[in-house]
Amino acid sequence: MSRFARLRELAATGLMVLSTAAFAEEPEFPYIDENCGYTTSYEAPPQRAVTLSNNATEMMLALGLEDRMAGTSYMASLKISPQYEKAYAQVPVLSPLVATTEQLIETEADFVYAGYPDGFSESRHTRDQLHDLGMKTRLNTEGCNLGKFGFDQLFSEIRAVAAIFGVRERGDKLIADIRKRLDTVEAKLKGVEPIPVFIFNGGESAPRAVLGNTMLSHVVERAGGTNVFGDVPNRYGQVSWEQIAERRPEYIVVYYSGTAGGQVVGDPAGELGTGRIEILMSNPTIAGVPGVAGEKFVTIDSVWGQPGPSSIDAVEKLARAFHPQRMAD
Repeated sequence: MSRFARLRELAATGLMVLSTAAFAEEPEFPYIDENCGYTTSYEAPPQRAVTLSNNATEMMLALGLEDRMAGTSYMASLKISPQYEKAYAQVPVLSPLVATTEQLIETEADFVYAGYPDGFSESRHTRDQLHDLGMKTRLNTEGCNLGKFGFDQLFSEIRAVAAIFGVRERGDKLIADIRKRLDTVEAKLKGVEPIPVFIFNGGESAPRAVLGNTMLSHVVERAGGTNVFGDVPNRYGQVSWEQIAERRPEYIVVYYSGTAGGQVVGDPAGELGTGRIEILMSNPTIAGVPGVAGEKFVTIDSVWGQPGPSSIDAVEKLARAFHPQRMAD
């Protein structure tokens, strides 16, 4: 029997369904998930979820769903946040890059969750292709969002994933915890003048910027900064060194993932984080920019920079960098 046929048989015969006892937290099924143009009906919580990005992995772990996970992927050589290390160790890592279609079939995935758009693509597997194989899918809505994205949208994402797995109360608790920490930061920063910030996403001959329609741009704002390219209604894009010089950021957030050119980077903090700071420091066009001249750099990797439960950690880290006196205690 082929793997495809085996997967279909399992789905049809219900062997992927949990016991009744495991549904103790299941409040409402069927649940209809409206997500990025796809409507998916869940008759019961998925039991063999696979994640295709680090923020999707952390979302699942933050909701205590490691026992519903058959695998994770695309952490590259980045580190899971410390609070999720123990749960993360319980889940097989299928690949440091996006899990392949064959790996998803082999692990008998019944739910595939991507935190950003490249999890689903023509070059790997589309959502339609996975649906045809019996796997339900979800994409973090920042990936299909055409406007601003912030904590309100992240909270909707948390509620949706929690509902799919029948653990709505865990979602509510996670949101309440994040709100409490946000309120604490907001109270400490009350009345501060926002600091102009450039979010550097690499590039030497032509710099790439994190633009206005991203969670990271919103995180900068919640940390008491303002993205100097936040007026550009897109997620990522190319800018020029001259534009950066004109907008004179006082702080620079150096953003990086764990890959370069589609390959895993062994030491992303050094090769990409520190390496990008060296690029900024060596460029004469922006030598007079306050953030460069004053060496006001702070690094954020994609585990914290993509929308997920660690977005609040990013807010706190950036707030401490931008306004150290306010955040001292």
